[in-house]
Amino acid sequence: MGLNDFQKQKIKFTFDFFLDYNKDGSIQWEDFEEMIKRYKEVNKGSLSDADYKSMQASLEDEWRDLKGRADINKDDVVSWEEYLAMWEKTIATCKSVADLPAWCQNRIPFLFKGMDVSGDGIVDLEEFQNYCKNFQLQCADIPAVYSVITDGGKVTFDINRYKELYYRLLTSPAADAGNTLMGQKP
Repeated sequence: MGLNDFQKQKIKFTFDFFLDYNKDGSIQWEDFEEMIKRYKEVNKGSLSDADYKSMQASLEDEWRDLKGRADINKDDVVSWEEYLAMWEKTIATCKSVADLPAWCQNRIPFLFKGMDVSGDGIVDLEEFQNYCKNFQLQCADIPAVYSVITDGGKVTFDINRYKELYYRLLTSPAADAGNTLMGQKP
């Protein structure tokens, strides 16, 4: 069974928002280089040179893994069609975060740090507001979206909550709390 239209829409969001930084309709190594530049701008020097070198090495590994899984024609470019085909195969067997592709799992700490600019391990409302603004998410009611993320203040928005939401964003066949990473309520 293939992905439904809603799942395809969410996968398209991850393609456009998280990977195709130069907006040319495909993913290439240059998009990862642009990601590093954007990350530096958003975090305004809060990470050391060693952190950025580590991030670059991690992104190089992610690119190799993504390319190995999705670049069907081996042209060093991952098209939207190739990316979608990869996710159709992945989601069919994915039962938890541990089942996500390695490149995707490795991305989680990097993406979380992009939100947690204070580095305290928790994304507060102000940091989430800045994330939505900095990444130009169309979010009409940020406090309401943040309330979904934290289940009305009962759950801390830490790396574990982020992993849960990221997994749900990628795999859920219907609108749920995973949508909050797109700045949307379920």
